Amino acid sequence: MKIAITGGASAGHVVPALAVAGRLRDHGAELVFLGRENTIEHELAQRAGIPFRHVPSAGLQRRRSAANLLMPFTVTRGILAAYRALRRERPDALFSKGSYVSVPVGIGAALARIPVVIHESDHSLGLANRILGRLATTICLSVPAPGPTPRWMQNKTQVTGLPVRADLADAKPEELRGRLDLPADKPVLLIFCGSSGAQRVNTAVRDQLHVLAERYSVLHVTGKGNLNPQLAERPGYWQLEYLHEDMPHALALADLVIGRAGATTLAELSALDVPAVLVPLPASVSRGDQIDNARAYAGQYPDRCRVVADEELTDPGALVRACTALSAVPRGGQGSSPEVGAAAGRIADLVLRAAAGRR
Repeated sequence: MKIAITGGASAGHVVPALAVAGRLRDHGAELVFLGRENTIEHELAQRAGIPFRHVPSAGLQRRRSAANLLMPFTVTRGILAAYRALRRERPDALFSKGSYVSVPVGIGAALARIPVVIHESDHSLGLANRILGRLATTICLSVPAPGPTPRWMQNKTQVTGLPVRADLADAKPEELRGRLDLPADKPVLLIFCGSSGAQRVNTAVRDQLHVLAERYSVLHVTGKGNLNPQLAERPGYWQLEYLHEDMPHALALADLVIGRAGATTLAELSALDVPAVLVPLPASVSRGDQIDNARAYAGQYPDRCRVVADEELTDPGALVRACTALSAVPRGGQGSSPEVGAAAGRIADLVLRAAAGRR
């Protein structure tokens, strides 16, 4: 049996897709990944040893941009490329994790009469999943829909949870501590804001570094191209562009996290029971899903979470105050949640069921 995988634009889409891919591989499925070449999905699929096929795609800019005029042409080219690739690869089903990267692939799969299973991380369907949802055989949700669902969704929706990387439970935090030479007598503050980083958070952290580095060993994942050479030898501060295989170790090592409020990040923090300061993406550059995510997460874990609005980052003490409020909160166990890996398994079963129904 062969399964195609798609999704991209950020690690928050690719990492859960690869968690499901791992479960599919455990069942003996042959895999192929479709996305944009020389991107985060290309890099991570290659690291996972999954053959990759290039499909052009483009997202809708949330501000006036000439790129929006070209988007329909790029998506059309992507649909044709996806259709041709899928006809060559002949997968039995497609699993789509979302984002604009998945749209041409999902439409191409529908045209090729390949069953499509999609997954939504957030509390409501994003634009890509609203488009593909009508074409999908199964819609997997991380959480129950907050209100009544449209009639076209009702008979094909499954609440599966959000797949997280299976290696969270196998992390070796002390091995990473030794490699980075982090002291054992200071708590570790891990800062990461997705695969591309977040310039406003990076700037706020560095503006408040004189306080943070006194209290914590600050492990700052900045995103590609965002290292500050002037801080290379700063005591108490370790900056890296990105963590690949080391990310589970870093999450298991952290006593406190500062990060955005993507659904994948929150699922990992919940699985590891790590206190967190969340800085959700503002509605000006997103559909507001991270604001909803952060609000819901803070409501679920009021003693282990503080939310700092993006516009508050200009306050020179905002992050320090939020960290201070959580400084006495201990972290929980390492990958102790029984749900680690469970969602990926449930989704993989649904994908295999859809593939078997096509045969």
